[in-house]
Amino acid sequence: MFFKAFSCTGAAPLVFVGCASEVRQLKIIYFTYLKLEVNFMSINFGSLKKVAEGKTKIIYENPEDPKTAYMVFKDDITAGDGVKHDIIKGKALVDWKTNRDIFELLNRKGVRTHHISSPQEKVVLVKKLDRKINLEVVSRRIAAGSILKWGNIPEGTRFDPVITQFHYKDDPLHDPMLDDKYIDYIVKAKGGAEYAEMRRMNAEIFLHLEKAFAHFDIQLVDMKLEYGIIEGDVYLIDEITGGSFRLWPYAHKNPNLNQSNVLKELNPEGRLDKDTYRMGEKIDKVLTKFEEIAEVTAKFTDL
Repeated sequence: MFFKAFSCTGAAPLVFVGCASEVRQLKIIYFTYLKLEVNFMSINFGSLKKVAEGKTKIIYENPEDPKTAYMVFKDDITAGDGVKHDIIKGKALVDWKTNRDIFELLNRKGVRTHHISSPQEKVVLVKKLDRKINLEVVSRRIAAGSILKWGNIPEGTRFDPVITQFHYKDDPLHDPMLDDKYIDYIVKAKGGAEYAEMRRMNAEIFLHLEKAFAHFDIQLVDMKLEYGIIEGDVYLIDEITGGSFRLWPYAHKNPNLNQSNVLKELNPEGRLDKDTYRMGEKIDKVLTKFEEIAEVTAKFTDL
Protein backbone atom coordinates (compact mmCIF):
# COMPACT_ATOMS: atom_id res chain seq x y z
CA MET A 1 0.00 0.00 0.00
CA PHE A 2 1.27 3.51 -0.72
CA PHE A 3 0.20 7.06 -0.06
CA LYS A 4 1.38 10.09 -2.01
CA ALA A 5 1.36 13.46 -0.24
CA PHE A 6 1.63 16.78 -2.07
CA SER A 7 2.86 19.89 -0.28
CA CYS A 8 1.14 23.21 -0.88
CA THR A 9 4.58 24.78 -0.51
CA GLY A 10 5.63 23.46 -3.90
CA ALA A 11 8.00 20.79 -2.60
CA ALA A 12 8.24 17.45 -4.35
CA PRO A 13 5.58 14.90 -3.38
CA LEU A 14 6.40 12.23 -0.82
CA VAL A 15 5.41 8.60 -1.32
CA PHE A 16 4.79 6.54 1.80
CA VAL A 17 5.03 2.77 1.41
CA GLY A 18 4.07 0.17 4.00
CA CYS A 19 1.17 -1.52 5.76
CA ALA A 20 -1.98 0.46 6.41
CA SER A 21 -1.14 1.27 10.04
CA GLU A 22 2.33 2.52 9.10
CA VAL A 23 0.90 4.67 6.33
CA ARG A 24 -1.64 6.22 8.70
CA GLN A 25 1.11 7.04 11.22
CA LEU A 26 3.25 8.62 8.51
CA LYS A 27 0.27 10.63 7.26
CA ILE A 28 -0.34 11.96 10.77
CA ILE A 29 3.33 12.91 11.21
CA TYR A 30 3.52 14.49 7.78
CA PHE A 31 0.35 16.55 7.99
CA THR A 32 1.02 17.58 11.58
CA TYR A 33 4.34 18.98 10.41
CA LEU A 34 2.76 20.72 7.43
CA LYS A 35 0.17 22.70 9.39
CA LEU A 36 -0.52 24.91 6.39
CA GLU A 37 -1.66 21.83 4.49
CA VAL A 38 -4.13 20.87 7.24
CA ASN A 39 -5.58 24.39 7.41
CA PHE A 40 -5.86 24.43 3.64
CA MET A 41 -8.03 21.28 3.79
CA SER A 42 -10.35 22.65 6.51
CA ILE A 43 -14.05 22.77 5.61
CA ASN A 44 -16.15 25.77 6.65
CA PHE A 45 -19.54 24.31 7.50
CA GLY A 46 -20.94 27.71 8.40
CA SER A 47 -21.19 28.40 4.68
CA LEU A 48 -22.77 25.07 3.74
CA LYS A 49 -26.46 24.18 3.59
CA LYS A 50 -27.65 21.86 6.35
CA VAL A 51 -29.60 19.02 4.75
CA ALA A 52 -30.68 17.19 7.91
CA GLU A 53 -29.88 16.89 11.60
CA GLY A 54 -30.39 13.83 13.76
CA LYS A 55 -29.68 12.96 17.37
CA THR A 56 -25.96 12.38 16.87
CA LYS A 57 -25.04 13.78 13.42
CA ILE A 58 -25.60 16.65 10.99
CA ILE A 59 -25.68 16.24 7.20
CA TYR A 60 -24.43 19.07 4.98
CA GLU A 61 -24.52 19.42 1.21
CA ASN A 62 -21.26 19.32 -0.72
CA PRO A 63 -21.48 22.19 -3.24
CA GLU A 64 -18.46 20.84 -5.12
CA ASP A 65 -20.06 17.45 -5.77
CA PRO A 66 -23.86 17.00 -5.65
CA LYS A 67 -23.44 13.22 -5.56
CA THR A 68 -21.81 13.41 -2.12
CA ALA A 69 -22.53 14.98 1.27
CA TYR A 70 -20.75 15.65 4.55
CA MET A 71 -21.76 13.79 7.73
CA VAL A 72 -20.60 15.55 10.91
CA PHE A 73 -20.61 13.87 14.32
CA LYS A 74 -22.03 15.59 17.41
CA ASP A 75 -21.18 15.13 21.11
CA ASP A 76 -24.79 14.08 21.85
CA ILE A 77 -25.77 10.69 23.23
CA THR A 78 -29.33 9.41 23.62
CA ALA A 79 -31.15 6.32 24.88
CA GLY A 80 -34.71 5.18 25.43
CA ASP A 81 -35.83 6.34 21.97
CA GLY A 82 -34.41 9.79 22.64
CA VAL A 83 -35.95 10.25 26.10
CA LYS A 84 -32.54 10.19 27.79
CA HIS A 85 -30.14 12.76 26.36
CA ASP A 86 -26.74 14.10 27.35
CA ILE A 87 -23.75 15.88 25.86
CA ILE A 88 -20.40 14.11 26.28
CA LYS A 89 -17.55 16.40 25.33
CA GLY A 90 -15.15 14.52 23.07
CA LYS A 91 -17.62 11.82 22.04
CA ALA A 92 -17.92 13.12 18.46
CA LEU A 93 -14.20 12.69 17.84
CA VAL A 94 -14.15 9.22 19.39
CA ASP A 95 -17.20 8.11 17.38
CA TRP A 96 -15.64 9.50 14.21
CA LYS A 97 -12.49 7.42 14.76
CA THR A 98 -14.46 4.22 15.41
CA ASN A 99 -16.73 4.86 12.42
CA ARG A 100 -13.75 5.58 10.15
CA ASP A 101 -11.90 2.40 11.08
CA ILE A 102 -14.95 0.14 10.76
CA PHE A 103 -16.13 1.55 7.43
CA GLU A 104 -12.61 1.39 5.99
CA LEU A 105 -12.49 -2.28 7.01
CA LEU A 106 -15.86 -3.00 5.40
CA ASN A 107 -14.87 -1.16 2.23
CA ARG A 108 -11.74 -3.31 2.01
CA LYS A 109 -13.95 -6.40 2.41
CA GLY A 110 -16.05 -5.34 -0.59
CA VAL A 111 -19.19 -4.28 1.30
CA ARG A 112 -21.26 -1.58 -0.46
CA THR A 113 -21.14 1.41 1.89
CA HIS A 114 -21.77 5.13 1.58
CA HIS A 115 -18.39 5.91 3.18
CA ILE A 116 -15.86 7.63 0.91
CA SER A 117 -13.34 9.24 3.25
CA SER A 118 -12.80 11.06 6.54
CA PRO A 119 -11.36 14.41 5.34
CA GLN A 120 -11.02 15.99 8.77
CA GLU A 121 -11.82 15.28 12.41
CA LYS A 122 -15.51 14.55 13.10
CA VAL A 123 -16.31 14.75 9.36
CA VAL A 124 -17.15 11.97 6.89
CA LEU A 125 -17.58 12.39 3.15
CA VAL A 126 -20.38 10.05 2.06
CA LYS A 127 -22.29 9.16 -1.09
CA LYS A 128 -25.58 11.02 -1.33
CA LEU A 129 -28.69 8.88 -0.95
CA ASP A 130 -31.42 8.58 -3.51
CA ARG A 131 -33.67 7.22 -0.78
CA LYS A 132 -33.27 6.21 2.85
CA ILE A 133 -34.92 2.97 3.98
CA ASN A 134 -36.72 3.76 7.23
CA LEU A 135 -35.69 0.57 9.00
CA GLU A 136 -33.17 -0.56 11.58
CA VAL A 137 -31.73 -3.97 10.72
CA VAL A 138 -30.61 -5.91 13.80
CA SER A 139 -28.42 -9.01 13.76
CA ARG A 140 -27.81 -11.04 16.91
CA ARG A 141 -25.27 -13.70 17.82
CA ILE A 142 -25.86 -13.67 21.59
CA ALA A 143 -29.17 -13.04 23.36
CA ALA A 144 -29.00 -9.74 25.26
CA GLY A 145 -31.09 -6.62 25.77
CA SER A 146 -34.76 -6.44 24.81
CA ILE A 147 -34.94 -9.93 23.27
CA LEU A 148 -34.65 -11.40 26.78
CA LYS A 149 -38.09 -9.96 27.65
CA TRP A 150 -40.11 -10.05 24.45
CA GLY A 151 -38.49 -13.26 23.21
CA ASN A 152 -38.43 -15.04 26.58
CA ILE A 153 -34.89 -16.22 25.78
CA PRO A 154 -32.17 -16.77 28.43
CA GLU A 155 -29.33 -14.27 28.39
CA GLY A 156 -26.25 -15.69 26.67
CA THR A 157 -28.16 -17.96 24.28
CA ARG A 158 -26.05 -18.31 21.12
CA PHE A 159 -27.68 -18.05 17.70
CA ASP A 160 -26.05 -20.02 14.89
CA PRO A 161 -26.48 -18.73 12.26
CA VAL A 162 -27.00 -15.17 13.45
CA ILE A 163 -30.61 -14.02 13.44
CA THR A 164 -31.61 -10.81 11.66
CA GLN A 165 -34.73 -8.75 12.35
CA PHE A 166 -36.23 -5.56 10.94
CA HIS A 167 -37.49 -2.69 13.08
CA TYR A 168 -39.52 0.24 11.81
CA LYS A 169 -37.77 3.48 12.81
CA ASP A 170 -40.22 5.39 14.97
CA ASP A 171 -39.24 6.62 18.43
CA PRO A 172 -42.80 7.25 19.71
CA LEU A 173 -43.70 3.68 18.71
CA HIS A 174 -40.41 2.36 20.18
CA ASP A 175 -39.13 0.98 16.84
CA PRO A 176 -41.59 -1.93 16.50
CA MET A 177 -40.25 -5.14 15.01
CA LEU A 178 -41.68 -6.44 11.75
CA ASP A 179 -42.89 -10.04 11.73
CA ASP A 180 -40.33 -12.45 10.22
CA LYS A 181 -43.01 -14.43 8.38
CA TYR A 182 -44.32 -11.28 6.78
CA ILE A 183 -40.79 -10.26 5.72
CA ASP A 184 -40.42 -13.69 4.09
CA TYR A 185 -43.73 -13.12 2.34
CA ILE A 186 -42.58 -9.72 1.05
CA VAL A 187 -39.35 -11.23 -0.27
CA LYS A 188 -40.93 -14.26 -1.94
CA ALA A 189 -44.34 -13.02 -3.08
CA LYS A 190 -43.96 -9.26 -3.40
CA GLY A 191 -40.54 -9.02 -5.00
CA GLY A 192 -39.01 -7.45 -1.91
CA ALA A 193 -35.43 -7.67 -3.16
CA GLU A 194 -34.35 -4.79 -0.92
CA TYR A 195 -35.38 -6.71 2.20
CA ALA A 196 -33.52 -9.81 1.03
CA GLU A 197 -30.41 -7.76 0.29
CA MET A 198 -30.47 -5.96 3.64
CA ARG A 199 -30.84 -9.28 5.43
CA ARG A 200 -27.93 -10.76 3.47
CA MET A 201 -25.70 -7.71 3.93
CA ASN A 202 -26.40 -7.40 7.65
CA ALA A 203 -25.38 -11.01 8.27
CA GLU A 204 -22.26 -10.58 6.12
CA ILE A 205 -21.25 -7.38 7.91
CA PHE A 206 -21.85 -9.02 11.28
CA LEU A 207 -19.46 -11.84 10.42
CA HIS A 208 -16.77 -9.41 9.25
CA LEU A 209 -17.00 -7.40 12.47
CA GLU A 210 -17.35 -10.44 14.72
CA LYS A 211 -14.12 -11.83 13.28
CA ALA A 212 -12.36 -8.47 13.62
CA PHE A 213 -13.30 -8.00 17.28
CA ALA A 214 -12.43 -11.64 18.04
CA HIS A 215 -8.79 -10.82 17.24
CA PHE A 216 -8.86 -8.70 20.39
CA ASP A 217 -10.76 -11.19 22.61
CA ILE A 218 -14.09 -9.39 22.26
CA GLN A 219 -17.43 -10.90 21.23
CA LEU A 220 -19.76 -8.92 19.00
CA VAL A 221 -23.08 -9.65 20.69
CA ASP A 222 -25.51 -7.83 18.40
CA MET A 223 -25.66 -4.77 16.15
CA LYS A 224 -28.15 -2.50 14.40
CA LEU A 225 -27.45 -0.91 11.04
CA GLU A 226 -29.25 1.25 8.50
CA TYR A 227 -29.50 1.18 4.73
CA GLY A 228 -30.38 3.36 1.77
CA ILE A 229 -30.60 3.27 -2.00
CA ILE A 230 -27.80 4.78 -4.10
CA GLU A 231 -28.06 4.55 -7.88
CA GLY A 232 -30.50 1.66 -7.60
CA ASP A 233 -28.49 -0.49 -5.18
CA VAL A 234 -28.77 -1.12 -1.44
CA TYR A 235 -25.94 0.51 0.52
CA LEU A 236 -24.92 0.45 4.17
CA ILE A 237 -25.32 4.02 5.47
CA ASP A 238 -25.34 6.09 8.66
CA GLU A 239 -22.72 5.28 11.33
CA ILE A 240 -21.19 2.33 13.15
CA THR A 241 -20.01 3.40 16.61
CA GLY A 242 -20.37 2.40 20.26
CA GLY A 243 -24.09 3.00 20.01
CA SER A 244 -24.48 0.56 17.12
CA PHE A 245 -23.63 -2.69 18.88
CA ARG A 246 -22.97 -4.60 22.08
CA LEU A 247 -19.43 -5.76 22.79
CA TRP A 248 -18.59 -8.21 25.58
CA PRO A 249 -14.93 -9.14 26.30
CA TYR A 250 -14.05 -12.80 26.69
CA ALA A 251 -14.12 -13.98 30.31
CA HIS A 252 -10.90 -15.93 29.79
CA LYS A 253 -8.50 -17.00 27.08
CA ASN A 254 -9.72 -19.47 24.45
CA PRO A 255 -13.41 -19.49 25.43
CA ASN A 256 -15.67 -22.27 24.19
CA LEU A 257 -18.13 -20.32 22.07
CA ASN A 258 -19.71 -23.36 20.41
CA GLN A 259 -22.29 -23.95 23.13
CA SER A 260 -26.01 -23.26 23.21
CA ASN A 261 -25.38 -20.70 25.96
CA VAL A 262 -22.03 -18.89 26.25
CA LEU A 263 -22.74 -16.47 29.09
CA LYS A 264 -20.05 -18.02 31.32
CA GLU A 265 -17.50 -17.65 28.52
CA LEU A 266 -18.05 -13.90 28.25
CA ASN A 267 -17.82 -10.89 30.56
CA PRO A 268 -20.98 -8.76 30.25
CA GLU A 269 -19.86 -6.63 33.20
CA GLY A 270 -16.88 -5.50 31.12
CA ARG A 271 -19.11 -4.30 28.28
CA LEU A 272 -17.67 -1.65 25.98
CA ASP A 273 -20.84 -0.24 24.46
CA LYS A 274 -23.75 2.16 24.98
CA ASP A 275 -25.36 -0.14 27.55
CA THR A 276 -23.08 1.57 30.07
CA TYR A 277 -25.02 4.78 29.38
CA ARG A 278 -28.42 3.06 29.35
CA MET A 279 -27.63 1.56 32.77
CA GLY A 280 -26.84 4.92 34.31
CA GLU A 281 -23.04 5.02 34.36
CA LYS A 282 -21.39 8.40 34.83
CA ILE A 283 -20.66 10.34 31.65
CA ASP A 284 -16.86 10.12 32.01
CA LYS A 285 -17.13 6.34 32.38
CA VAL A 286 -19.25 6.10 29.23
CA LEU A 287 -16.67 8.11 27.28
CA THR A 288 -13.90 5.86 28.59
CA LYS A 289 -15.73 2.80 27.25
CA PHE A 290 -16.16 4.43 23.83
CA GLU A 291 -12.47 5.34 23.82
CA GLU A 292 -11.61 1.69 24.49
CA ILE A 293 -13.64 0.72 21.41
CA ALA A 294 -11.77 3.29 19.30
CA GLU A 295 -8.44 1.91 20.53
CA VAL A 296 -9.49 -1.54 19.32
CA THR A 297 -10.86 -0.45 15.94
CA ALA A 298 -7.69 1.59 15.29
CA LYS A 299 -5.99 -1.81 14.95
CA PHE A 300 -8.41 -2.94 12.24
CA THR A 301 -6.08 -1.40 9.64
CA ASP A 302 -3.96 -4.56 9.68
CA LEU A 303 -6.88 -7.02 9.32
